[in-house]
Amino acid sequence: MLKINDFVILKNNHNELIKNSVGVVEEVISNEVSKIFFIGNRIEIELNNVDIDFLNIAETGKPHKFKVCNVCHILKEDFVDFEINQTDAQGRKTTRPSCRNCRLNIDGVKLLSSERKRMLEIKPNKFFVCPICEKGSIPDITANLVIDHNHENGMARAWLCDSCNTGLGRFKDDITLLNKAINYLKEYNQKS
Repeated sequence: MLKINDFVILKNNHNELIKNSVGVVEEVISNEVSKIFFIGNRIEIELNNVDIDFLNIAETGKPHKFKVCNVCHILKEDFVDFEINQTDAQGRKTTRPSCRNCRLNIDGVKLLSSERKRMLEIKPNKFFVCPICEKGSIPDITANLVIDHNHENGMARAWLCDSCNTGLGRFKDDITLLNKAINYLKEYNQKS
């Protein structure tokens, strides 16, 4: 029997929802029907309980066979639907938190090879000051430098420290999101 706050997956495609979409039970209407909030689509719908399966969310992700994409929120097979990202402290391979399909939208246009060549010619090699965080470093010794680029057209912008480049990526290079982050910090700094 389902209960409020249980995680579920959709057994088959349903309107705009894709099979294995992950949802949360918002209300148990009867033994046959529940109101489910589907996380990836951000919609709440009533479904027959025979159309959904209980999902033990604690048995997803590392080291389990399946994991939930952090963008589309669909349960998919790890190491099949997710690219290898890095190696953890125990030497085990880990995968990206977002699936291959969602990565296409996240990654956008790759850095153009002509731009990579141009930027490599001007790569700092003795001392570098990141234009965002202003941290000084010895390239490839005390900090990894990366070529930041526009994901809409593949054009290089500048060399950045790895941390700042990752930060921009986490905010999807979106000025609106960055402004929201600034306003958030301002609001909570005033309350402190």
